[in-house]
Amino acid sequence: MQEYHYFVAHEFSEEKRDDLRRAIEEAFRNSGLNAYYADKEVRQKHILEKIEERILSTLFGIYDVTNCNSNVCLELGIARGAGKPYYIILEKGSRRPADLEGLDRIEYKSYKHLTKELKKKVVPIELDRLRKIKESLQKERFEEIPEREVLEKCYRLYQAEEMHHRFGWEVEDKDAQNKKAWFADLSELRGHIIYGPYEPLSELGEYVAFFKMKIDNNSSLDPMFILDVTGGGFASAIVRGIHFYEPYKYQLFGLKFRCERLTLMEYRVFNQIQRGKVWIDYVAIVKSPCKEMRKIDSKPKEEGVF
Repeated sequence: MQEYHYFVAHEFSEEKRDDLRRAIEEAFRNSGLNAYYADKEVRQKHILEKIEERILSTLFGIYDVTNCNSNVCLELGIARGAGKPYYIILEKGSRRPADLEGLDRIEYKSYKHLTKELKKKVVPIELDRLRKIKESLQKERFEEIPEREVLEKCYRLYQAEEMHHRFGWEVEDKDAQNKKAWFADLSELRGHIIYGPYEPLSELGEYVAFFKMKIDNNSSLDPMFILDVTGGGFASAIVRGIHFYEPYKYQLFGLKFRCERLTLMEYRVFNQIQRGKVWIDYVAIVKSPCKEMRKIDSKPKEEGVF
């Protein structure tokens, strides 16, 4: 079951930890949206790196800037800089950061009042956003068959490290098909991680391009990659973090296309966001339709496909 989270930041005190959190969670009760707090998770990373990762991978954030807490203001700055949706809340009558004076905010007189305001002003917006994301996931479809069958029926196989690249480098990888992969730190650049090989197919018809990839964090709902095929035919698809079953585990994404002209072909992976890491093993081209292939419609994670 896929869980959808929102990030909550507040100054640390027993009152805020208990009463404020309870008020926020009550507003989102039965919505399918769950709060994430940085102190609830133990990970082998610097606290700021952990917080930044979760700000970027959650749907939106709620930031209580009461008393101008510096940590909360820093976390809000990360969200604003990354273009993530955010909501500022503030206890009425408390000291407020001057730099945030012009931004919309919810001023609450009590925790009961905060719950009411969140239910009225935030919950409907975020439920609508979640609905649209789920609808998008329903439309994002990939061909999926076991790797053994892909390699058996493979028409062309292109090792990622032998293709063209805008950035990244070749690495040894025991889990890759030939023990090598193309690795990219996505924070380095926004561009084509692999492209090419500028080689024509020898027959017209239906094909599937299988991209074998893995990432380090599969929690993001944001579009991470655009896979596309171009040249004698065209097809494209969006891959999100949650499309991966697990982090650090290779997965095949099959993109169906029709070759209509015998001309130079490209199979490309373009990163949409500049965070995280990716390893690409190969691109395999399989002739379609094929009796041994079985199509599985892509569905959101909560329905058990990805």
